[in-house]
Amino acid sequence: MELRWLDSFVVVAEELHFARAADRLHLAPSALSAQVRSLESHLGVRLIDRGRRTRPALTGAGRLFLEEARLTLAQAARAEAVGRRAGRGELGHAEIGYVASAAYSGVLTDVLTRCSASDTHLTLQVRELETPAQLEALSCGDIDVGFLRWRPEYPAGVTTSCLLTEEVVLALPDGAPLAAYEAVPASELRNERFVAPHFDEEYGCRDQILEVAEQGNFTPQCAPGVRDFIAALTLVGGGLAVALVPDSLRRVRIPGVAYRPLANVALTTRLVGAYRRGETSPAVRGVIRRLREAAAVTTAAD
Repeated sequence: MELRWLDSFVVVAEELHFARAADRLHLAPSALSAQVRSLESHLGVRLIDRGRRTRPALTGAGRLFLEEARLTLAQAARAEAVGRRAGRGELGHAEIGYVASAAYSGVLTDVLTRCSASDTHLTLQVRELETPAQLEALSCGDIDVGFLRWRPEYPAGVTTSCLLTEEVVLALPDGAPLAAYEAVPASELRNERFVAPHFDEEYGCRDQILEVAEQGNFTPQCAPGVRDFIAALTLVGGGLAVALVPDSLRRVRIPGVAYRPLANVALTTRLVGAYRRGETSPAVRGVIRRLREAAAVTTAAD
């Protein structure tokens, strides 16, 4: 049974006039009549009485069938709409990972807001993961999109878009003498212990600490690594260390922590969106498209 047969039957049932129904459907009356006959033949029942001197009329079977035909056409239209929207990435599910510091940058919430626009019905599962765990999860398919700190290399098949480049600032105890500086010279940090996320020892934080130490002409003292920047700030608030952190972490109000720029070292860090190259899921491609839109806005602002 073809949907066009149902459509033709419904229009004839509404008009009870083959010529007018044919005009609505942009068909020749003979073609319309042939479609209705095909439907009746398929069902094995007459649906419309075609009087020679009277207007066509629905049979008892035709009246019963009309409501079901309308429901079937409506459901088919809904199915088509869902399929088209899913194909455009407006429907579906995606798993997103993010580092804790991304939550304070505003970029993550920007992308999530774009994904929750009124014309989309994406279901997003969001969870915090360290950068190495995100890269592993992307590679094995446990997550679809990651918000993480830049790396010089990524697993095969994973690509990135830069979402934000921000200044690195010094987090220090607010009661420390260094807090009196508007901008802290590198040389004043020679007696401080630096704390950093342990997973970042090979990239980013470690290199930044070494750069500050080189500029200040000292060998850095490092505290044992911690899980993430929030844990590092907790140690800073307790007076146990200082930390080099992304500027967006100024939004984190942990008691006892002050933030100051560095006076003579210009350090930056990048937040990137990571995803699989050649992604096939329309829903995930929809998230990636919105991620790229957010990246373009940030790049233009810079």
